[in-house]
Amino acid sequence: MESESFYGVTLSEKEPIAQFDVPDIPEEYIVHSHKLIIKQISLGPDAKSGEFNVVQAETNINDDGEKKTVKIPIAVLKVGETRSLRPNVEFPNGSVTFKLVQGTGPVYVCGKAEMNFGEFDDGYINEDYTDEEEDSELEFDEDAAPQTNGKSNKKK
Repeated sequence: MESESFYGVTLSEKEPIAQFDVPDIPEEYIVHSHKLIIKQISLGPDAKSGEFNVVQAETNINDDGEKKTVKIPIAVLKVGETRSLRPNVEFPNGSVTFKLVQGTGPVYVCGKAEMNFGEFDDGYINEDYTDEEEDSELEFDEDAAPQTNGKSNKKK
């Protein structure tokens, strides 16, 4: 089963930090994947002229089995030059912190959170797939003439 939800935050001088955490899932479900996708970052109408507004994302990654924190700017906005970006950046399987590291904003960050999960039943994931399919039902006739547009090429 898949679930999507809207995500949006406002970063400003008064509130320069916003945290996205993976939501709690009921115990009867197992999460196969979860990601946050940032679709748009925009300057608000009250942003100061000539001021750069820099949004930084901070997240943890696994690098060869070692957890590392990555901090990287994902948007540099300025009134009169760039008021809006569509970065389409994805953050898989974890929390993300957005921070206004320069400027006073307001800066709007929006996107969607996607989650793919299935039911968890007594420690087993239900699967109806078997590797031993009966191939004998499908036979290929090597002597049959190829067909074109649903009609046989055989001459009458």
